Amino acid sequence: QSIQLLQKLTYNVPVFCAGANIDELISFLMHHVQSTEDELTIPCLGLLANLCRHNLSIQTQIKSLNSVKSFYRTLISFLAHSSLTMVVFALSVLSSLTLNEEVGEKLFHARNIHQTFQLIFNIVVNGDGTLTRKYSVDLLMDLLKNPKVADYLTRYEHFTSCLGQVLDLLHGRNPDSSSKILELLLAFCSVVELRHTLRQAILEPSGLPVSGNTRFVTRSKTFEPSVALVHLSNQPLEGSEDCSVLALQLFKEIFEDVINTGNSASAEHFVDLLLPVLLDHLRMPEQIMDELLVKKKHERMVKAINVLTNILLDDILKMHASKVLTASQCISLIEHQFTYSGIDTGYGTKAVDSKTCKLAADIILKTLDLMSRLKQDVPGMEVSFYKILQDQRLIMPLTFALTSDHREQVKVGLGILFEAAPLPDFP
Repeated sequence: QSIQLLQKLTYNVPVFCAGANIDELISFLMHHVQSTEDELTIPCLGLLANLCRHNLSIQTQIKSLNSVKSFYRTLISFLAHSSLTMVVFALSVLSSLTLNEEVGEKLFHARNIHQTFQLIFNIVVNGDGTLTRKYSVDLLMDLLKNPKVADYLTRYEHFTSCLGQVLDLLHGRNPDSSSKILELLLAFCSVVELRHTLRQAILEPSGLPVSGNTRFVTRSKTFEPSVALVHLSNQPLEGSEDCSVLALQLFKEIFEDVINTGNSASAEHFVDLLLPVLLDHLRMPEQIMDELLVKKKHERMVKAINVLTNILLDDILKMHASKVLTASQCISLIEHQFTYSGIDTGYGTKAVDSKTCKLAADIILKTLDLMSRLKQDVPGMEVSFYKILQDQRLIMPLTFALTSDHREQVKVGLGILFEAAPLPDFP
């Protein structure tokens, strides 16, 4: 139970590894993994996977041991184990320790990598519960960071079929599992060719080529991945896993790909499905919420505005947005942020949380950017836009943006400043 507790505590958490205790722990874990298999083998291997992941100090320590080759042989023998959990833990440790070494070159070589992909996708889809799925997704995301492995995956002939099965998992009722799948889909977006395939799988599932065990062609409208993703993007704020933020980030990537590839026609139906949800994210609930929920709501607002901004970059999709987004919605959103963040010139500068102010400033300026893009397309938008630009309260959001460490925020701030500077009453 102690090992299982340590495994839970160290999952996705950086571990400080100085001192004799950690040395003893690693020695104990390695010894037990190489001993006769018992009920401790799997948790010991899982804990080792956690400790090795993204931790150069522990990786170096293990690789310097005289027994490391024997340890590698044990891990490789586990790849044929009947337990998928054992297999994914062993693969995780091997990828952390050997990906850029001679052993890893052989293990993740072009000759073997397709079998490895098939094995990992099999674990993602059929794994022994949520825990195994988490580790298999983490493993695949880590492998994708290696350019050579990412290139191999773009040429993996069953990727489309596997992607279909992964997308089917979004229909499950476990938010913890769904959020992990969304993380994997976002990782695929880091590779241009994989993002193309993912965009097609979401927006044009019936048009995909049949490959192996794919189920795209027979999928009903209700179970299309686009419907599942829209549902996940609109989860209650009270949920422990924020699938909404991940789904909204994924939509931003999908629309970037739509625009870059000139495929806006394929996205029209999806935009009509998504727009009511995006607009709902921009409305503040009437009931009073605690600070944590307000922060989550504002984070979703930022992501939703990012998606809307990408939609407006295409003239065809922009027409759909201009029919449902109103000037009054934008003004209400901005006014709420002015009030909530404490930007109130009438009462002097309030003592407010700096993070709250920065988040509010981001929402205000990104909403103004939306208004600027729609000022010729939506009734009353132009008048409302130029009225806000001459509001004294705009000084603080502009200051935050122009002094931000994030290039995108500076860019939006400069764009608004460029529009506002010539106005007679610009503060």
